[in-house]
Amino acid sequence: MLNPKINLVNLSRSEYKIYARHLTLENIGVSGQKRIKEAKILCVGAGGLASSALIYLAACGIGHICIIDNDIVDISNLQRQILYKKSDVGVSKVSATRMRIQEVNPLCKLETLAYRLTENNAINIINRYDIVIDGSDNFETRYIISKICFELHKIHIYGAIQNFEGQVSVFNYKGGPNYYDLYPLSQAIKIQSCNIGVLGILPGTIGMIQATEAIKIITGIGNILNGYLLVYDALNMSFKKIKLRSYTDPAKYNNINKYFIQTENLELERNKIDSHELHEEMKKHYNETILIDVRQVSEFNLRHINKALNIPIRLLKTENQINNIKTNFNRKKIILYCSNDSRSLAASALLSKNGIMHQRLKGGFTAWTKFMI
Repeated sequence: MLNPKINLVNLSRSEYKIYARHLTLENIGVSGQKRIKEAKILCVGAGGLASSALIYLAACGIGHICIIDNDIVDISNLQRQILYKKSDVGVSKVSATRMRIQEVNPLCKLETLAYRLTENNAINIINRYDIVIDGSDNFETRYIISKICFELHKIHIYGAIQNFEGQVSVFNYKGGPNYYDLYPLSQAIKIQSCNIGVLGILPGTIGMIQATEAIKIITGIGNILNGYLLVYDALNMSFKKIKLRSYTDPAKYNNINKYFIQTENLELERNKIDSHELHEEMKKHYNETILIDVRQVSEFNLRHINKALNIPIRLLKTENQINNIKTNFNRKKIILYCSNDSRSLAASALLSKNGIMHQRLKGGFTAWTKFMI
């Protein structure tokens, strides 16, 4: 359990009323609620996993919460990120999250950081908190969290989702496994994937399990998902536990970013164009520039860059579409974009494989929207 010295912690009269259903639980009671009040949780990412986790953690009475995310709310987020509503589109996620959490629990002390967690800032940020809820959506950030939590002896509650499946585990708990034991960094490149579909309800389920593990750890109750990976299959409504072994020392890895830059991807890195450069390119060579939006049709119909063509990535993979691009756009400057970067990276790899010259909009439609404000 966390915060064993709770003799100086008091609950107000209103807190006794709010948390009455906790106080009557034999395993929590007044002492457990005081520990919850004193707990400090960092949530990395304010997306689908964080949406349900943060709402329930705040409602449970967590006293200190920090949310770090550099993204803005996109219309496509609303399908699964229940922290946000339509009026939040275009707003910083941490700003919108702050408003929602304050509505849920005004007593919760909130800190919001509108930038990415990196190797340079992770130690200073993570060191201030007891538990890290991992709501990130990329492998690099997960490795950074795992490494720093290992060095600082902090608890890392991992969650991930894909299609109809979700995963949860508690890392670095009482000398148990860490994320490097689940996915060795030497395999980091092999397991990267593009931004794929996900059942809207799924992140809510996984986020709630992460929040549940946090409360159990804080209050010292139940069996913790330490040394196990919990896998949830929404289609079959099944859960299974996979035993994990602890054998990796994350502290030996420096400059994690270098593991995510392969020789085969260097060309993709060189092919980037930022929003300002694209804006200038469109002014100078409007008729010679072809913008290809590789998002889904529904995303494209809601909003897109002026003049863009919509070729969803699943269609871009077909031989007919590749031949069509070669035939019709061979003398044009092709620029790809998606919501952020992931799908355009996959599309860029496809075009490069087929010898089609192109560029990729850095940061995608999200970056373009920020630039045009």
